[in-house]
Amino acid sequence: MRKIHLWISLIVGVLVWGAYFVHFVQGLRDGDFGDLIWWFVAALVVAAVAEAAATGLIARLFRRRARVLDEGPTLQAALKAGHVALMLLVGLVLISALMLALSSVFGWTLDLSGARGQVIAANLLLGMVVVVELARAALTLALMPRR
Repeated sequence: MRKIHLWISLIVGVLVWGAYFVHFVQGLRDGDFGDLIWWFVAALVVAAVAEAAATGLIARLFRRRARVLDEGPTLQAALKAGHVALMLLVGLVLISALMLALSSVFGWTLDLSGARGQVIAANLLLGMVVVVELARAALTLALMPRR
């Protein structure tokens, strides 16, 4: 069941957040972020509901055929993937801090006081979280023992 849930999480995440970020890039290109907050809320709700519904349906359909996974290797895979995801997130945050520091050294303004700059910064942070979560799910799947 854990593998199935990870696959569901990975597929739903790529589809839902992919659609959201396509809309974000289109808004960035057009200079219109008016409805972006509603796209974000919708993506969050759709991702949560789709994951819960798909996982619940699969659990219900396959409850009689479910195998107990060996907790040792499965837990180790999840721990390793979680550690790698955490280090990836720390790295992305440090790179962002470095970019902000370097921009101030060179006198570049990123205009984070305006609405456009704030929307871009918020979506960069969201992108970091989405990338890290998808990497965690994919790496956990890759490290789980094959049966």
